[in-house]
Amino acid sequence: MRIADVAVHACRLPPTSPWEDATNRVQGLEFIFVELTTDNGLKGSGITYTVDIGGTAIATLISDYLAPLVIGMDARNFEAIWTKLNRQARRLGLGVNSMAIAAIDIAVWDLIGKAKGEPLYRLLGGARETIPAYISEINLSASDTIVDLVRRIDDYKARGYRAVKIKIGHDDPGLDIARITAVKERLGNGTQLFVDLNQKWQPAEAIQKMARLDTFELGWVEEPLLYQDIEGHARLRRSMKTPLALGESLYSRQQFQAYLAADAVDIVQADIAFVGGVTEWLKVAHLANGYGRRVAPHYMMELSLSLLCGVSNGFMLEDVVGGGLYDLGLIHNRIVPVDGVATPPQTPGHGLEINWDTVKRHRLTGETVRTSFAGGSK
Repeated sequence: MRIADVAVHACRLPPTSPWEDATNRVQGLEFIFVELTTDNGLKGSGITYTVDIGGTAIATLISDYLAPLVIGMDARNFEAIWTKLNRQARRLGLGVNSMAIAAIDIAVWDLIGKAKGEPLYRLLGGARETIPAYISEINLSASDTIVDLVRRIDDYKARGYRAVKIKIGHDDPGLDIARITAVKERLGNGTQLFVDLNQKWQPAEAIQKMARLDTFELGWVEEPLLYQDIEGHARLRRSMKTPLALGESLYSRQQFQAYLAADAVDIVQADIAFVGGVTEWLKVAHLANGYGRRVAPHYMMELSLSLLCGVSNGFMLEDVVGGGLYDLGLIHNRIVPVDGVATPPQTPGHGLEINWDTVKRHRLTGETVRTSFAGGSK
């Protein structure tokens, strides 16, 4: 089962609802799709993404440099393929290289699943048949009121969710406390509230502000500090009672190893696209398990679902408002939690049916970006 052809497609489209957090306003999501065809006619698809910036670089890296390297390789040898790509692409540092490798790696695992007639979660271990999910908001705009927030919480509860994540990080900490208080009261007993800061705080203020947040018995506080500050996270974690979650800004198992060794994280949020695909994500999950830590992948619900059900330390699935692949029109089959619980696709491979018409209709090119990109960092 040797790889005979590699096709690359990139698209850009906005979230289905506005995304704004403490540090960024998102204009568009950029998705890069890879389709591998083997010498026996089998096709496997892979996907990676980036928020607002870099999609054309990732697509070019794949099509011009990485794709030729895998032509002729046996798609069943996922370790050989990943290692070959990583040894070449590591010259670029971390980030763009692993995000490019991810699309190929995910397509390789899709091929393996189809060849074996097995769904992805079973290939990865089949640790469970379902996983609980939480709804994840990206809404910290100045116009969003407590009344608006509480109304959305009522909707999430009506849909069966027992866990919710909201953004915090206002310059006025009183606004954060007001949001948390209102949501906790509305959610009621037997529920979980997570909060996400998107690296807003400085180390000293984080220790001070966490003393107040600890009183709310939150499920976790996510990305309070800049992702490079391992020692800062370690000091903060020693001073706080609330679990500390992070990982969406890390790109390799070595980075996760550093955090785990420093005892600086409780919940590991490795993103399948950012760490380099299924092959590397699985190693991060097993590494976390060795330290007694659970995993709750960032974004990509439709793929993260199979990952979580494959490993024994899977915690919870993130369902991001405005970012579902089905809602964006990028897949035909709707994969959605029912009463706050998600079941992975049972079809061979990863189970995503790519809507190539949508991908082509929103085609990403350098020209379109140059005439529209304005940046959203605060």
